[in-house]
Amino acid sequence: MTFSNPPSGTPVPPNLPADFSSSLPPGASIRHILLGHPDHIRQTIHLLHNLRYVETSQWSPLIEVPDHRLILRPQPDDVISMLVRRL
Repeated sequence: MTFSNPPSGTPVPPNLPADFSSSLPPGASIRHILLGHPDHIRQTIHLLHNLRYVETSQWSPLIEVPDHRLILRPQPDDVISMLVRRL
């Protein structure tokens, strides 16, 4: 995995590994879901790339929410934490 240097003025957290998956137990996973205006989702994807969290190519294409409804099917032990950040 390769990353470009963040643009000038972009904060980079100190001492964070480029590959956070190395700190997860084998077979562990987490699903990130971005829900919002397409421009804001793209902006957030690029921000996470600049912070060296994930490559932009790892994200799926933008997917429309059919009929303005969304159903999430969690695993039995899944929980949700949500962050709303003003852009």
